[in-house]
Amino acid sequence: MIMPAPSFPGPMPAPLAKALAEARAQFTERLVPQIVEVERLQAALDDPAQAAEAIGALAFLVHKISGVAATVGFPELGTRAAELDGQLQRLLRMPQPKVPAGLAVMLDPLMDLMEAAAFDD
Repeated sequence: MIMPAPSFPGPMPAPLAKALAEARAQFTERLVPQIVEVERLQAALDDPAQAAEAIGALAFLVHKISGVAATVGFPELGTRAAELDGQLQRLLRMPQPKVPAGLAVMLDPLMDLMEAAAFDD
């Protein structure tokens, strides 16, 4: 379950606004190498010898994104990452995780949102 970001009845206190702005900047800065990593893992999904490891690495990365994105102002990215995290976690619970047809395609909307956050901010 994704928790909504806290709201305030008036303007956000300056120290909190500054801390959130810094967290947002750090988050968007980390997105560029994460995009490259998702692309690498997406390619590894096609190799049966690397698929299980790629699923685990994707799950870890997507989980981190889902935990922070909404808090720093990217709710759609957080929601999409959380949905994909749930799907990847189900795969990881299988004795022999297999890459379902279309998993690489399911990553495309996440990548679009990551790129938008990283480059359009």
